Amino acid sequence: MFAEKHYPEGMIPEELDAYLARGWYRMGQTIFTTHFLCFGRAFYSAIWIRLPLRGYQFRKSLRKALRRNEKRFQTRIGPASLNQEKELLYRRYKASFPGILAPSLKDSLMDGEEFNIYNTYEVAVYDQEELVALSFFDLGKNSAASIMGIYDPSYSQYSLGFYTMLMEVEYSMQRGLLFFYPGYVVPGYNRFDYKLRIGKPEDIQYYDLRTTSWLPYPTLTPQEVPLRKMEIRLKEMQQFLIENNLWSQQLYYPLFEANLFGFWNAPYFDYPAFLLCSPRMNANNYLMTVYDPREDNYQLLRCSLFDDLQFYFNEAYTDSFDRNKHFLELVVIEEVLASSPRPMEILQAF
Repeated sequence: MFAEKHYPEGMIPEELDAYLARGWYRMGQTIFTTHFLCFGRAFYSAIWIRLPLRGYQFRKSLRKALRRNEKRFQTRIGPASLNQEKELLYRRYKASFPGILAPSLKDSLMDGEEFNIYNTYEVAVYDQEELVALSFFDLGKNSAASIMGIYDPSYSQYSLGFYTMLMEVEYSMQRGLLFFYPGYVVPGYNRFDYKLRIGKPEDIQYYDLRTTSWLPYPTLTPQEVPLRKMEIRLKEMQQFLIENNLWSQQLYYPLFEANLFGFWNAPYFDYPAFLLCSPRMNANNYLMTVYDPREDNYQLLRCSLFDDLQFYFNEAYTDSFDRNKHFLELVVIEEVLASSPRPMEILQAF
């Protein structure tokens, strides 16, 4: 699955290390992974990154930024805790945040629960006695994962969100950890690019879907970004089908993250883009061709409708998409009819 969520009852340090090394990330008290995203009706790849800490040193510009804020503010690092002061800071930050955030800090970190299964630390930044920035990070045995950072909007000129992340990196190095995980970046959507600033490009690694290994970030070319590669291969397949007098329509699928929201253990279709290769085969079935960047091959799938669409996605969300470009039926995979890197072998299964 491209998107998956687990609900652990506990999380020992070695387990967190293993999850992080596979491109997973904490959300509330759950842990999840996803490799595709949809922002503003546009589709993107989520590229998980990490910073190896062995032998790492802050470059000159980062050291300068650290010194500047260390002189201006007081910073405390220690085990995380929640209180009214921190919730008030969260409200001020939430009021200026352009996206959607959880109702409270407790909801965001704890899913409203009282017990935290993660070993969470915090970086608290004060201007005299006033709390002006706060970040949270989880510690494993050999790794640390940055979870969230908030700050008072009136202090935005000090880049306190980035500053607290640098403090997390520094603390992780002092503890002798091997890796720091800041989450994902999104090629073509620069809101998350600040995470790449924690090191030089050659310092950063990314999780490669095909090899399931961590590779130098500069080696990720635009053509190898999974969604872009998927689009290129689907266009090639569509041209091949046209040459063989077969109809298809390339569509995007906004419901690709059903695995994160579904309550049933079902084989949800989770490709963000595909070729619809026939109108309905009968009342409930569709023929779909996908390209899987993990295997570098095509698959011809028989899919069927899953009845409880509105149980997972509200009608206002699905109605906001253009049905000429998007497939808005929740479907599950019933059968893999063919799998091959060669279009001709897929064609023979039609």
